[in-house]
Amino acid sequence: AGAGAGAVAGAGAVAGAVAGAGAVVGAVAVAGAGAGAGAVVGAVAGVIFFLPALYMAWRMRREDLRFAGLRSFGLWLGTLGGTDFRGADISGVCFRRANLKHVRLVDVKAMQRADFQDAGNLRFAYAQGTLLETPQARQLLINGKGSGKSYAGLNLAGAFLAEAGLPRADFREANLNDADLTGADLSGARLIRTQLIGADLTGAHLTGACIEGWNIDKSTVLQAIHCEHVFLGADDPQSRQPPSGQFADGEFSRLFQEVAETMDFIVRSRQELNALLRAVQKLRGEEGNEGLEVQGVARKGDAAVVHVATPPDMDRERIHAQALREKDLEMKLLAAESKAREAEAKYLMEKEHKDDLKDLFDRNLQKDVHIIAQGGNAVTNHHTQTITGSTIIGSTLNQGDIHGRLTNLARNIGPLPGAEDAAEAETKANLENLLAQLAESLKEVPAGQTENAGNVADLMENAVEYARAGKKSLLKDTGENLKKYAEALSTHAPSALQCTTEILKLLGG
Repeated sequence: AGAGAGAVAGAGAVAGAVAGAGAVVGAVAVAGAGAGAGAVVGAVAGVIFFLPALYMAWRMRREDLRFAGLRSFGLWLGTLGGTDFRGADISGVCFRRANLKHVRLVDVKAMQRADFQDAGNLRFAYAQGTLLETPQARQLLINGKGSGKSYAGLNLAGAFLAEAGLPRADFREANLNDADLTGADLSGARLIRTQLIGADLTGAHLTGACIEGWNIDKSTVLQAIHCEHVFLGADDPQSRQPPSGQFADGEFSRLFQEVAETMDFIVRSRQELNALLRAVQKLRGEEGNEGLEVQGVARKGDAAVVHVATPPDMDRERIHAQALREKDLEMKLLAAESKAREAEAKYLMEKEHKDDLKDLFDRNLQKDVHIIAQGGNAVTNHHTQTITGSTIIGSTLNQGDIHGRLTNLARNIGPLPGAEDAAEAETKANLENLLAQLAESLKEVPAGQTENAGNVADLMENAVEYARAGKKSLLKDTGENLKKYAEALSTHAPSALQCTTEILKLLGG
């Protein structure tokens, strides 16, 4: 009878209305067909309408979600005139073993860590909008026993669960912010992505718990934790920490309280990692963010976790969100830079190829060759090659052409970026002298090294052009190739590499 007055007050109201409807039907029947027949019709109508009401009352007592609206209305109706805590702050209040039947807890100001263990008739209290509204949460707060049960995704913020027995319980993505878990048994529990900001776990048992992605910070109390080992990954024995043995006394608390002072970011590519590092560096340059520091990067499966240390007084939530925004922006910039470098490299390769073809064509036009073959003579003026069959008897490089190109290059360098007037004159004089020395050294190059000598001249012209245009990156790349060709000639032209190196220094490469 008491249960009907509380949990099914709504159902009683429905049943009463139905009974009234039956009475009306009976009255109509009496008026039309006589008292005897009317009584029968009224009784039948009452049964027909009253049975559904009984069914609804039974389902509401079992807290069927399909009848949650009716149950809430019944509780509201049944608690009228009961103790009303509306607007009250009942944080930390002990309701242990109290009879809370017909109590109204809706719209309380705060109820963090209120103790409801062993409270009586709490299911008949009107607690809409609080964590007591959910049957699972309410039952856990009453008896403190949840071994092996699932509370995944449940709102338990501010729950009083001191000394609760929760071994192997599943709190995946549950909200336990500000909860009191002192002395709780969480051995083997799944605390995967569980929110524990401000929670007190003093003296809790965590041996074998999985703490993958749990959210803790400096406000989370991890003192005197009883823990031999934990797992940092779900269903992954390799993620055991420590990998062997067990934590020494106090070691878990020291380790993870320090971790609580960091923000963790998960990255899945080298480009994303570089973008995050640039984002953190950018944030460090802003006022108030000087304490940001990347502590380390740890591989985790196909991804990596970046640990970023933060000062105790920093707004970690704001910085975390800002870092993610900056990282996304830096990734776009890196992608644009990569495309620009690819386009520049492609242009450089195409230009170098065109220059090689042009130079080859010019050389063929400039060469004067005297060929003596079995079929007859063809004579020109300056350069002579005697070919019998397929053997080259003699060959000399047109050094005058290279010398002229390099000398002309020195005379027409023009102003170099960043050079003062007085220094520019001295630089040009030194360049002209070094280019002349380079041309002289190439005179000793044999026929087999003709191509390398020509490449030195070509690349030197490109280097001067890039220096004049202020293209540092292209000058650097060209300089590296130039030194390789000059080094290849070092056996026959020992001073070529030294001259090349000095010229590049003067050009700024």
